[in-house]
Amino acid sequence: MTTTTATSTSSSASAGLIAALGAGSGMNTQALAQSLVDAEKTPQAKIINDKIDVTKKEITGYSGLMFVVSEVKKAFDVLADPTQFAGLVTKNSQPAAFDVITNPSAQPGMHDISVTNVAKPQRSLTNAGFADSASTVVSGTDFTLSLTTGTATAVPITVPANSTLVGVKDAINSANAGVTAQIIDSGVQGATDRYKIMVTGQPGASNAFTLSSSIAGVGFNTNPTPGQSDSTLQAALNANIVVDGISYSRSSNTIPDVVPGVTFDLLSETVGSSASIQLSRDTTDLKTKIDKVVSTFNDFQNFIKIATDPKSTDPDFGGSLAKVSIGKTVQAKLRQLVFGTAGSSTNNSVRGLRDLGVTLQQDGTLTVDATVFQKVSTANYDKVVSMFSGKSLQNEKGATTDGVAVSLTGWVKTLVSAQGPLLQGSQNDSTKVNKYQDDLTKLQTRMDALLARYTKQFAAMDSIVGKSNSLKTSLTSTFDGMMNAYKK
Repeated sequence: MTTTTATSTSSSASAGLIAALGAGSGMNTQALAQSLVDAEKTPQAKIINDKIDVTKKEITGYSGLMFVVSEVKKAFDVLADPTQFAGLVTKNSQPAAFDVITNPSAQPGMHDISVTNVAKPQRSLTNAGFADSASTVVSGTDFTLSLTTGTATAVPITVPANSTLVGVKDAINSANAGVTAQIIDSGVQGATDRYKIMVTGQPGASNAFTLSSSIAGVGFNTNPTPGQSDSTLQAALNANIVVDGISYSRSSNTIPDVVPGVTFDLLSETVGSSASIQLSRDTTDLKTKIDKVVSTFNDFQNFIKIATDPKSTDPDFGGSLAKVSIGKTVQAKLRQLVFGTAGSSTNNSVRGLRDLGVTLQQDGTLTVDATVFQKVSTANYDKVVSMFSGKSLQNEKGATTDGVAVSLTGWVKTLVSAQGPLLQGSQNDSTKVNKYQDDLTKLQTRMDALLARYTKQFAAMDSIVGKSNSLKTSLTSTFDGMMNAYKK
């Protein structure tokens, strides 16, 4: 019994020892090392990657904010420029006789216009003609043309020796003396005077000219003596018009100083009785501009709502600016500027968008009352233009402010500039992303070193376990021999 018990106890002890010595047998030490490294690396990498994701989304938010606020600026840009206000619709009873161009200072009204003649330039031909434009006009010596325009001093034009008719034309044009020359071809085959030079001056009676030559071969009878034929085909004339019963004479066919804010571009004489133009106020273009302001501001407002809401599910911009104050700051300032005032309430009934029927709704978006807009803009168009595009308007306290559109566009221009907070914020976030990516690189370097250390340590352990396995095999053989001896 005792022997059996001892034998059983010895067998159990040897089995436990052998099992203990074989604990590391077949173990994947590389996988174990990698698992330990991953357990340390994963939570740290997640923290850094989460920061990268949040910061990149914030950069997207800055880009979106720059876009929507720039669109608002574009809508106000055309309101900040007084030349962009069309203002008047023109009805012209004789558009073939003249064009009508208005600027913002033009006022509604009706005008009667008669064009008795348009301004014309003097045109004069050489007395003699030539059979060939390439033939030499005069040989061996230079000659001079003398040009006198109005009461000005005569201008000498030197024509080089041996010049052809083309050379004479080029000499006149190169002088830049206020006239132009061209060669006229009558087209009559074999005619000895087929080619001549025609000289044309500037429109207006004061631009009449005389042109004399030092040689007989190339002469102009622009101031003929008795018995000479006049080589002037058309005399220089002023434009003569009658506007609302008053006669005007101008040297140009472009007449900007007869009706305030209106330029007449004369084309021909009017036919029959006088023509009429009607200038009526048109607020359609202005309404389109105001609608654009409303729509771009509402797009901005909707963007801010999405970008600053941390619970937003919008895949592109949702919560992108939730961790920074810039969105709310820009929203407050832009709203203040949109509903800003310009000028004095004592002399201007239109000082801001509210006066045009633009109101702020509960959700922060804008709406415009078309009836109010039409009534106010029609009755106070000039004041509307001043409210938007005026400069240094004085308020009732004596302080000066620019127009609403001028102030807003100036502020947005600074906001989105290279030194502005939006671009600076985006660039700062880009710097953060680069730093976080460097942190990931450094983390990977540390984890690579840790993996190498674990691998080395586990390799040493595996070597020890291998030696233990050899000892186990030897002991197993010895114990088996001893057990066999007892059995005998």
